[in-house]
Amino acid sequence: MRVRAPLLTAAAVLALTSTAATPPTSPPPPLHETLRTLTPPSGSALDAEVDPAADRLYVSSSDGTAHRLTTYSTTTGDPVGEPVALPAPATVMALGASGTLYLGLSTRIAAYDTASGTLTDHRITIDGSVSHLAADPGQGRLYVGNQAAKSVTVYDTATGAPVGEPAVLPFHPAGLAVDTTHHTGYATYVGGAVENGSVVYRNVLNAVDGTTGRLTGTVSLGSTALGSMGVTVDPVGRTGYVANLAAGTVSVVELREQKVTGTLTVDGNPKALAYDPGTSTLYAARTGASSVAVVDPAKGEVTETITTGERPAALALDPQEHTLYTVAGGAVTQTVRKAPPEPTPTPTPTPTPTNPTPTATATEPTTEPTTEPTDPPTQEPTDTPEPPTPSPTSTPTSPTSPTPTAPPAEPTPTDSTSPEPVTGETTGSEGTTGTTGTTGATDTTGTTTAGGANPRTPDQPASSGGPAPTGGLAATGSRTLPVALTAAGLTALGGAALVLNRRRAARQDTP
Repeated sequence: MRVRAPLLTAAAVLALTSTAATPPTSPPPPLHETLRTLTPPSGSALDAEVDPAADRLYVSSSDGTAHRLTTYSTTTGDPVGEPVALPAPATVMALGASGTLYLGLSTRIAAYDTASGTLTDHRITIDGSVSHLAADPGQGRLYVGNQAAKSVTVYDTATGAPVGEPAVLPFHPAGLAVDTTHHTGYATYVGGAVENGSVVYRNVLNAVDGTTGRLTGTVSLGSTALGSMGVTVDPVGRTGYVANLAAGTVSVVELREQKVTGTLTVDGNPKALAYDPGTSTLYAARTGASSVAVVDPAKGEVTETITTGERPAALALDPQEHTLYTVAGGAVTQTVRKAPPEPTPTPTPTPTPTNPTPTATATEPTTEPTTEPTDPPTQEPTDTPEPPTPSPTSTPTSPTSPTPTAPPAEPTPTDSTSPEPVTGETTGSEGTTGTTGTTGATDTTGTTTAGGANPRTPDQPASSGGPAPTGGLAATGSRTLPVALTAAGLTALGGAALVLNRRRAARQDTP
């Protein structure tokens, strides 16, 4: 148990160090950028409609007495021309074929020719009140939601005449959108009824055929209060999205099968919706959170929030430029979706080559011959003076039993029988204090690094002939040098001791 405790402590410290070294994951940068806020010259903005082909944005406004239509450049945000006076407030608008803008003026529909700037009032007369407009320019159809008549009527924009009979609903329409690819309109309604003494709400999505004007299908979306409000369509995937304001959700509807396939959680009371098929992005206006939620339907989650400052009332989308226009607080906010940043390629680490030179130098001493020298052991050293010959009557000193009064150990002879010193290698063995002393580990110049004393004086030259380096083994940068050089030093020490012992034995035998 005493051994395991330090191991566990070391493992815990290592784990904490690894965790601390890992940088925190930063949230992805926002993909949407608000370019500008457009404020009408007078009054508050009521609705907005964009013409991607002409790079124009049309904003209807009213101050209670004066009602206007203002045109803006979507590129610069500057007004284009003078505002056009309207006979009544245009609460809803839709862009039809040939650049014709349709404006819902309560009990009638006016047409504005964007090319000539001509306004035609009473283009279509409505028996009731206009609450929603949606256009299908490719088929030349205009879908009109009538609040008072609780119906949806399809009109031919070329003649202004209705197509078939109105599609009557149990309750007034709460949302309206068109699938311009399959020429079908989709209207929502929410209503309550008393059943068995309890109030039951019905949320329904209705399909209206653009060719006949008839109601072709209904999809039940639940029974929550204030559900089935805003609606938008993905024409590519044949998917409808319906906002349930009180429930804080968006229902996903498979339009081919006419059935609900999922639910997206979008808090903040979503109402108006817009879908960008080019980026597969759903936008939901949060009437209770003063913002627009950016929803990824594939992930089923809100990925970003666009702050509007006020409660958003309507949305308009430019699918070509991926730009969203939000009507909120009497102004229009222009928000563009930026291109996602390209992933940064991970650089491939370059392997650091090992330096072969220090390794070769460090391992060289291990290749020196370790066999006994063949020269006579009595050969005199060539460059080291011979110590005085002891008297025959004196008692020879045993190399393994030194006396307290014995002189310091003799220097290592450097005659031809001794191994040749290698540059950077210690040739002496004086790091040993007696035969039973502690041998110190020496660096390449003979400097003792631990456990012993340095026998060389400060002015003594190194074995290489130059000044002694100060870095020792650490200066080589190789982890194998200390082990290799230690082995080389021990080899040289053994050879020198063998020569010395034989020389002394020979002298003792000499008369």
